[in-house]
Amino acid sequence: MPKCDACGEGTNMPYTCNYCGQEHCKKHQLPENHNCPNIAEANTLGPELRREYQTVPSTSKSKLEDKRVWITVAVVLVGLLTVLLLL
Repeated sequence: MPKCDACGEGTNMPYTCNYCGQEHCKKHQLPENHNCPNIAEANTLGPELRREYQTVPSTSKSKLEDKRVWITVAVVLVGLLTVLLLL
């Protein structure tokens, strides 16, 4: 049975750290839980992911515009439904 490199406890399903390559139990699977020597690398996204997951802070103006669009769509749909019911 494989043993956790952090605590030495035997585990049936060891987790291999993507940053240091050591095997760990479920309790120590995260790099910050087993004092990973490559913790700095684990705390940053690679350039290929940075753009994909980077969030742009929204402004209150864009939220207001989104609400206006949905209200307009709702009014148009209610109008069309009313016209169809009157026919």
